[in-house]
Amino acid sequence: MDTPVDLTSGPLPAVSSRALNTFTIVEFSASSAISMAAFIYGLALVYVQPRVWHSPIVRIVIVAQLINSLRFVFRLIAIFTDIDADFGCRVLIFLNNVFSILPVNLCIYCVVYLQMVIIHKVSPQKRWPRIVILSLGTAVSVIPTSWFLFWPAHRVNAKSFCHLPRVMDHKNYHFLIATVLIWSYLPGFIGMFSILCIAMHIIRTRRNTRQVMQESNAAYGPSRGMRRPARDSVLHRTIVNIIWFPIVPIISLWFNAVLISVIYYKRRTYMWLEYINVVFLGLQSIFLAAALAVNPIARSAAAEYWHKRQQQKYALLETEAARTISSFGPPPVHSRGMVGESEIECDL
Repeated sequence: MDTPVDLTSGPLPAVSSRALNTFTIVEFSASSAISMAAFIYGLALVYVQPRVWHSPIVRIVIVAQLINSLRFVFRLIAIFTDIDADFGCRVLIFLNNVFSILPVNLCIYCVVYLQMVIIHKVSPQKRWPRIVILSLGTAVSVIPTSWFLFWPAHRVNAKSFCHLPRVMDHKNYHFLIATVLIWSYLPGFIGMFSILCIAMHIIRTRRNTRQVMQESNAAYGPSRGMRRPARDSVLHRTIVNIIWFPIVPIISLWFNAVLISVIYYKRRTYMWLEYINVVFLGLQSIFLAAALAVNPIARSAAAEYWHKRQQQKYALLETEAARTISSFGPPPVHSRGMVGESEIECDL
């Protein structure tokens, strides 16, 4: 049985129902609003603190917010779009897959770039490493799913890409593995591997520093200038700042890929899994917004701007208070000089 193409539940067409579409509209509208709010917040930080834009990671995270918001807007439009032309459905699926995977690969770009800077000592001033990593991330987002544009429909046992089989056969499933499933799992594995490498590097360098300090204390006595670093402060701060990047593909894409495999092997659909899939896809906006909120540069810029605003507010209040006091004029003068409060009370 064929079903019209439906882009509401992930990078690929899924089972369509009125209740699922209604739930998807609410979920994706909220997700799009969250990503757009995070994008506007990032632009506001750049406006008040232009130095924030100098950070490559902050730039990528802000752009990812916009792409993610447009991704949900695109899917909402796709719900209400009735396309019968085969090429139109191909373009629809292609753009849907690109908009789904590109923000994820941009997040993994941030983790890999940090690994190159921290471990491999790549200078942040060099542009070619950023260009290479960004080009690779964009390529794996566009090239694999571009097969939907020209792959013959009969190769996946379908009349056209506007009517895909509800339960996939082996040809359709293998085509999805090559074009989508592999590239859905890959970013999560790369992100977790990079975080593991960064964590091991921090632990190893911390142990080496501690050993040098102990040898120095044994040879020359304790030194005030060489204190033992916090046990896990550096590692904790680093992990908190970057753990959001690999969470995005793991939460938003892995379950969708598992759902496709479950439908293929069980030869049936599970509507309750479709609802869970929509929820996980919507969580991507929250994790992307969190990645921007916990970024040290963005956070320090926001705190600095807030502190500056508070200082301006207090200065304005002090100025108004001084003007209010001066408006009453000088205190009354007695024949013997200035009149004190006690003398005024006696006169009264």
